Amino acid sequence: MRLSPIVKEYFNAFDRLKQNKPQRVEKGSPINKDTVALEAGRKRGSIRNRPGFETLIEAISREALESHTVSKKKRVPDNSRHTAEIELLKRDLDVARSRYLSLLYQNAEMTKVIRKLGGEVPLFASVSDIKIDPKSSDVPFDSSH
Repeated sequence: MRLSPIVKEYFNAFDRLKQNKPQRVEKGSPINKDTVALEAGRKRGSIRNRPGFETLIEAISREALESHTVSKKKRVPDNSRHTAEIELLKRDLDVARSRYLSLLYQNAEMTKVIRKLGGEVPLFASVSDIKIDPKSSDVPFDSSH
């Protein structure tokens, strides 16, 4: 079967994408009909099921099946200032959790002392039997609830 010059251009673009050496699209782009068309300098959607394109479409489909790994772009921080703010907020959260646990423990200890001295402590919640989930990064929970 003889390939037309246009289909040859698409095949050249397809080969560049397979070698990860594109000229018109971003490196690491997934190989599909649209990216091959764009790499060939044509419009998205220009590779269609029509006479002459069968071998190209078959080759693209085969390559897509073989390398069915979806490449996800890693999120790059937009700004170093945001990264610094996020780190500060993480530290603030850790400090807040520590303070919360400390106050919770102090409250439980004071409740014990008040009861030992004969005082009455209002029951808002169970605090005397604190359980901490070792898998959780969240605040502690009470398993009796």
